[in-house]
Amino acid sequence: MKKFLILVGLLLAAASAGAAGQVGPSGHGVPTPTRNVTIFSGLERDWLDALDKHNSDALNKIVAPNFELRTSAAPGVPTPREESLKQWMQLAPFQSSISQMAVHEYGDLMVVSFLWKISAEKGSALAQSVFVIDTWKRVEGDWQVMVRYAAPVAAGAGANVPGAVAPSAQSLRKKI
Repeated sequence: MKKFLILVGLLLAAASAGAAGQVGPSGHGVPTPTRNVTIFSGLERDWLDALDKHNSDALNKIVAPNFELRTSAAPGVPTPREESLKQWMQLAPFQSSISQMAVHEYGDLMVVSFLWKISAEKGSALAQSVFVIDTWKRVEGDWQVMVRYAAPVAAGAGANVPGAVAPSAQSLRKKI
């Protein structure tokens, strides 16, 4: 499973790097975002805004009932939805931004990758940059995130992915 996650991450990073080097229609080096990148940038910003404001109603609309978070620290041990929501609600507000987004469309399923930069308080255990892959599914006309794969870009001691339970605090559990 770990090799698969690394392979997916490398493939998506390579695709993002290739897209970043494209020239936009104006002839400059900044590509024009696709329709899907525009849509999912908005959805991801809505999610960040809900986290920042501890808005559980907004989070419940965005995060699917069977959501799970998987991190590079414990790829075989998912953090279930309720535990992620609990962790997010306990976080102190922080500023963050997303960049280098790529969106791959598979009908009612979208795979979205991006770099999440976090400006947390000094001394925070949150990672400063996180590579994220979100899988979104259209449910009754609305998009909900089903699973998030996340890994700190610069692995530092104590760098945590927001919403994840520290691997030492998790018990081994498998989804059936």
